[in-house]
Amino acid sequence: MCEFARVRIWYQARGPPSVALDESMIDADKLAESSGMTADHLRYVGQLIQGGSGYSRVAIPQRRRRPRQVLMPSVGVDRALKQLRMGLGFVSSYEPPDAVHGFVSGRDIVTNASKHLGRDVVLKVDLTDFFGSINRARAISSLSRFDLDPECAKMVADVSLVDDSVAQGFSTSPLISNMAFHSTDEILEGLAEANSVTYTRYVDDLVFSGAVNRVNDDLLTGIELSLRNEGWSVNPRKTRFMRRGKAQYVTGLYVGDADGTHIPRGMKKLLRREVYFASRYGLSNARDRSPTPIDAKRLGGWVHFAAHADPAFGLPLRDVWREVVQSEPPPESWSWDSVLDDVGFPENW
Repeated sequence: MCEFARVRIWYQARGPPSVALDESMIDADKLAESSGMTADHLRYVGQLIQGGSGYSRVAIPQRRRRPRQVLMPSVGVDRALKQLRMGLGFVSSYEPPDAVHGFVSGRDIVTNASKHLGRDVVLKVDLTDFFGSINRARAISSLSRFDLDPECAKMVADVSLVDDSVAQGFSTSPLISNMAFHSTDEILEGLAEANSVTYTRYVDDLVFSGAVNRVNDDLLTGIELSLRNEGWSVNPRKTRFMRRGKAQYVTGLYVGDADGTHIPRGMKKLLRREVYFASRYGLSNARDRSPTPIDAKRLGGWVHFAAHADPAFGLPLRDVWREVVQSEPPPESWSWDSVLDDVGFPENW
């Protein structure tokens, strides 16, 4: 059993160590202890990363988009990052606002989209270079806000940032990015409440919804001004109003029906056909029979996702799929990441 797995089991059995309950500022030793490591080890990992080692750069292919550049940490560095992420979650005072659905346990693209069902107007606002906008100064300031002392915040920044920005692909980046955007989340929540609209955020995808006389150009102007004042940039190419009666999609899901989210019609048609081929001919032969075959692992991921996001459609389909895989298991289990890539989320992660 790896060191990270042992630490995780220990946490689950005993809960966070008593040091996390200390109300004073969190120093490097306290954070390291809560992470199952020593401060010297964390400093060593930081020195490796800041020296340009301990990770590699990888281009992840994406459909209809340029490859996504991520950093892949080595096994040892990845283990340290995961333990640090767990320790930060225990000792820091950060609590994700209700509006935040990305990188939060128990929330996902479905819970995010569900907040905007059956609205007159849905406004989507996308940020430019979200992770790249979180530089060392912003990261240290955010960590300090949530109880880390200056030395400890700098140590975490050394471990978590590469080229003066949050490292896409590091386990610490989701939490640090949410911390860095926390004050902006509070401002946008206040703006939404003042205008009687609903606000949610999934990574860099901001969504506002409500009545026609509320979700309008004046609201957008206030949003853009608030974001600029906080040091964020809006991507105007991906900012759009979606009105009732036309396509309304939030994090890849249709939200025009007040009864629940739905996956796109084209994907429904594709899934019905592919599951039919698999049930009729078996997984191996189905790839040869289908005019546009989907890899079995990806198909399984979409079937499970459809059952979660669109139960009326997806649950019966999942029952058929389970019969298929019982008779002929696919080579690998389904991948949630492949589903997120297909629907386009998270684009920068």
